[in-house]
Amino acid sequence: MRTALCLSLLSTPALAQDWPPEVAEIVAEAQRMCRGTFTAEPRAVTRRDLNGDGTLDWVVDSGEFQCSVSSDTYCQAAGCYVDTVIDGTRGLLLVRAWDTQTVDGTTYLTAPNWVGETDRFLWNGIEWRLQ
Repeated sequence: MRTALCLSLLSTPALAQDWPPEVAEIVAEAQRMCRGTFTAEPRAVTRRDLNGDGTLDWVVDSGEFQCSVSSDTYCQAAGCYVDTVIDGTRGLLLVRAWDTQTVDGTTYLTAPNWVGETDRFLWNGIEWRLQ
C-alpha cells in the first residue's frame, strides 16, 4: 500500500506502473525515510542511456524528493543521492547535479565537482567508477 501511495504522488502514474521493481523500491525507501508528507517531482524518475548500449536505463534523483518535516532528508551539503538501475543492477552516487555525456563511443554520467570541473563516472557493470 505504501508503494502504491508513493507512486500515485508522481504526476505520471502510467509510467510508475512500468517501473521495474528496483526503481519502485528506491522510491518506496525514500518515502519510508520521511516521517511527514512525501512528495516527488515528475522528474524524480527518469530514463537515460547510462552505459551506451542504446537501451534506456533508470535514474532516481533524490534531489527531486521532498519531505514536509525535514529539508535535508534526501540531500546534504555534499549533494543528493542519485540511484541508477542498469540491467537490473542498482548503482548509487552522491552528486550536486548530474547529466550524461558520450565521448568516443563511451557514455559517462557527469557531475560538477567542488573546483568547477566536471567529474565523469563510468559504469563497469557493478558500480560507478570515477574516471
